[in-house]
Amino acid sequence: MTTRGLQEWVCLLPQDVPFDTAQRLLGWMTHEPKVLSATQGRRLVRQHGQLIRQAEQAEVEALLAHADLSGLKPNLVPADEPRRKAAWPTELNAMVETVLASSDPQPPEGVSPADWERVLAARKAEQDAPVSQLRKLGPEIQPHQIVAATDDIEVRRPERRRWWSLRTARIATPDGYRYLSGAGETVLQRLYVLILLCGGATALVTLLGDGARWICAFFTERLAHLPCKELILDWQHLCKKCYELTSMICRGRKAKAVLLGRLLIRLWRGQVEAAIECLEVYRPEAGNEEKLDELIRYLSTRRAYIPNYEDRRAQRQFIGSGHSERANDLLVARRQKKKGMHWSWETSDALAALKTLLLNGGWDLYWQERQVLPLAVPVSTPT
Repeated sequence: MTTRGLQEWVCLLPQDVPFDTAQRLLGWMTHEPKVLSATQGRRLVRQHGQLIRQAEQAEVEALLAHADLSGLKPNLVPADEPRRKAAWPTELNAMVETVLASSDPQPPEGVSPADWERVLAARKAEQDAPVSQLRKLGPEIQPHQIVAATDDIEVRRPERRRWWSLRTARIATPDGYRYLSGAGETVLQRLYVLILLCGGATALVTLLGDGARWICAFFTERLAHLPCKELILDWQHLCKKCYELTSMICRGRKAKAVLLGRLLIRLWRGQVEAAIECLEVYRPEAGNEEKLDELIRYLSTRRAYIPNYEDRRAQRQFIGSGHSERANDLLVARRQKKKGMHWSWETSDALAALKTLLLNGGWDLYWQERQVLPLAVPVSTPT
């Protein structure tokens, strides 16, 4: 017989250390070196991971069957004030104030031109805004906005050059956030339900992603009925795609640098048609026309999701999918992407399920009362 407390330790330790190490630590803690084998540890992790996934799926199906979700609210982790917001050093405040008072304000040393655009935009919107407020440069979630980000991450299978694909997501509002993880469509179902619970029928839904087809399909099909929504193609992924394909299109590094520079300045300003025209003009010089056509198709099919990044950044709006990258790192990569590791699907998904439960603040509820943290709670019930 394995006690509940021992099972909890068996599921907690392998989230950060290998199963063999977890088995040895359990032996030290219990003063019984052979209290549990590594194989038994894996079996218990899979068992609890499966129970969590079954409970999650049952709740989603029940919520989707509801005709009206107005009596429910999302069960989120309360939002805390960031420990350190993106900002310039306070010593620059006096210099910035002096520069802003001049007729032709230019970015002082220590403030990048891109950040200076944000400062000027904020000062233009609020003439009386103090410099101490202007120095906080990062994007913030607005009162009636839902920011959702989703991505997939691959972990190695035991077979050579084979991979499992796990999906992760993070949804955030001014009140709080929540992580999601799992396989394929199940994550998108939970993400969809959570968007509705957060007020997606009336709020602005900002979906951030890397341009994958399944993310675009989720936006155009599942979120089609929402009145106010936007899908933003992550700027860094767009740059990466252009960088990779221009490497195969151009003949040499100098030619690539020239073409890439022309492309990115247009895409940064949301000028997709101009970027495609630039590629068409380059066709006679292309070393690989198939890759040129691939890049043109990539930009054409995602035209609606490529905004004016320059304006959005100046207005302190989101242009990147850092939320999903953070989710990938916390839920999967830190534990499962180390050199030489490979996983069965059951163990990989179970570890992700347990880590998601922990990050969402549902660990104690599960181990003390055997309840999986619900997505929704009645409006009158505190979370």
